[in-house]
Amino acid sequence: MVYYLIRLASWLAGKVPRPARLAIAGSVTVLIYYGWISKRHVTIENMAQILGTTTSDPRARRLARVSWRNFGRYISDFIYMPNTTREAIVARLKDTTPPPGAYGLVDEARAAGKGVILVSTHFGAYDVAGIAVANHCPLYLIVETIKDPRMDKMWQEQRRDLGMDVLRIEKTPRQILRVLQENGVVAVAVDRPMPPGEGVPITFFGRECWVPGGIAQIALKSGAAILPGYCIYDEDYSPTYYLGAGPIIYPETTSDKKGDAVRLTQRMFTALEEQIRARPDQWAMFRRFWPLETATTSANSSGSVTPHAQATATPVSTGAAE
Repeated sequence: MVYYLIRLASWLAGKVPRPARLAIAGSVTVLIYYGWISKRHVTIENMAQILGTTTSDPRARRLARVSWRNFGRYISDFIYMPNTTREAIVARLKDTTPPPGAYGLVDEARAAGKGVILVSTHFGAYDVAGIAVANHCPLYLIVETIKDPRMDKMWQEQRRDLGMDVLRIEKTPRQILRVLQENGVVAVAVDRPMPPGEGVPITFFGRECWVPGGIAQIALKSGAAILPGYCIYDEDYSPTYYLGAGPIIYPETTSDKKGDAVRLTQRMFTALEEQIRARPDQWAMFRRFWPLETATTSANSSGSVTPHAQATATPVSTGAAE
């Protein structure tokens, strides 16, 4: 049923003007946000950590709501993609990366001949970021297989039609290593929270959490450079996509392999933190990213959680006024 509903939604997306389509999609996901209580609480916790405040802070609550609205708009654009072309999407791109630009950084990272791993989070129009790079050089996306084979085939064919190839994350890393050994470019979203003690520990927005260490291990084994990147919307959700990348992160090896993976993962997430900090309203993170074990709960009138290690509060944009 879901498969056919998405096919119908994709067809309808091609018939509805973009402003109306985005408005409808954003409203639907805001309703889901209010109705899905557990997800609402987790999203507020995540946004409070970014702001360096408590979950009772109206700024964190508003930022959480806006992030769901923006995610709905992203989903609407993603569902629309079968109705457009790679050339049409690329024509709407604006590279905001300082010289030599995002493509120049990709070329610089490839100059060592050991391949490039593009890393991102579920942030902004992350599929468009892949399309942008695929328009410059061959690109492989590392993706999870969707349980419904029809859905999986549909999404992967859509990506291939837009110029990207696919590598399955469930397979052994040999395929990824083979692409890198041929000086290829792979891309992956790395913001997958893990339970304490699993993966590798990092400090992200001033608090400890655990994330997968596999990408760092692959970079260390292959010598591939890591390049953080993103593609975001502006606050008005105009037709323009804003592309950004950098800095290039080169793996550094010592006799301490485990420590090397932790340090490289930390460098990667430090760069990604800067990207999210500028526009947290576009980070689609609706799972608890920081485990409760690393926070101190304090009883207050709203039963909020106060992070024991807060990030430095800085002015952030939270989307258009509502």
